[in-house]
Amino acid sequence: MKLYLWNQQALYAGVVEVEPLDALPMRSTPTAPPKLSGTQVARWTGSDWEKLASAPAVEPVPEPPPDWAALIAARRYDAEVGGTVVGGMPIATDDRSKLLINGAALRANRSSDYVLRWKTSDGFVDLTADQVLAVADAVSEHVQACFDREDALLAAVADGTINAEMLEEGWPVLLH
Repeated sequence: MKLYLWNQQALYAGVVEVEPLDALPMRSTPTAPPKLSGTQVARWTGSDWEKLASAPAVEPVPEPPPDWAALIAARRYDAEVGGTVVGGMPIATDDRSKLLINGAALRANRSSDYVLRWKTSDGFVDLTADQVLAVADAVSEHVQACFDREDALLAAVADGTINAEMLEEGWPVLLH
């Protein structure tokens, strides 16, 4: 059995042979298209073929707008966990490191003579209770600055002023 196919624009796209019990292909009919010449094309109307002088211009499908909220949240997270520098010392700000820093700050609050052996990407350093608290404060400020930037970018989305360059601008680099 011959079936005549049409494409997404409903224009004739070819013929296929199928067995009677085969699944029918999408966009197919047993009705043959009209004979065509030159630049003519056949378009399926839903019940029959119509002959057109030429293929209609294909309207470009507009690209969907970016999912700004998701892009901004992902960029904020990258900045948030990307680390910071405190007193010339690199400090990791991934979720585990933030937990360890906050735990150390809790201990430093209870004991002013507390000294912590802290591992940085440059190696181990001794931190006094005051230094531990300063690191915890700096990390907290870093994280808050990331959320503040996300909020500002979401406001730019809301007022229609967002652009791709803004996604990479204004993220915190805190040096204490």
